[in-house]
Amino acid sequence: MKIVSWNILHGGGKRAPAILEAIAQHQPDIVTLQEFRHGSSKQVLIQGLSEMGLHEQFVPEVNSARDNSLIVAARHHFQAIPFPPDSEPPARAIKVFFPDFAGLNLLALHLPQKKKQPPYLHALLDLDAYHLEEDSILIGDFNCGIPFVDSETKSFEYSHLFQQLLQQGWIDAWRSRNLDKREFTWFSTRLKNGYRYDNALLSASLNERVQQVFYDHAVREQGVSDHSMLVIEFME
Repeated sequence: MKIVSWNILHGGGKRAPAILEAIAQHQPDIVTLQEFRHGSSKQVLIQGLSEMGLHEQFVPEVNSARDNSLIVAARHHFQAIPFPPDSEPPARAIKVFFPDFAGLNLLALHLPQKKKQPPYLHALLDLDAYHLEEDSILIGDFNCGIPFVDSETKSFEYSHLFQQLLQQGWIDAWRSRNLDKREFTWFSTRLKNGYRYDNALLSASLNERVQQVFYDHAVREQGVSDHSMLVIEFME
């Protein structure tokens, strides 16, 4: 099983073919895309993902075609709802369950910044205990991390809540395998500071099945998006 998670920068636009090509190179079973918009590129991306075999898809409702939201696409049937369930459009997170695919629980995330971020982090901290007891993954653009470990600055305002997730038992798949390494998935265009915004936090049982986890930085360096792509592969 391979999962690709990627912030595609405002829906893709004219970059949609390059986005699809980059995803196809990894042959994923599950894809989560952040900053997915309902504009001219929407149908191109949906059709392109379907042609890769990722025909099961969920796109939450939005108020405007310019709203940034998410899409989850997979080769296997799943059930999905916006998260938290009572959140107003556009959704910044999707809760997904794969009943026929090893019972995987997945939360696809694009957390907002600043004062809008804590309610989502608190909602993750309040998840039912079974998420940590079963195969579960929190994946996407957290817009958060640990200062000077996942960034070159101290600007993560709610790092204490992110770190509470780790203390709760969630395992940072990339960091746990790259203890002393720093890679950044987004850079400030003004200050050039680097941040590792894009993460996969796993339950212990799912973490044991990780074969490889890495960032595809080429897609950012080549300008396909301003974020690197996160790729994580599991043993069946």
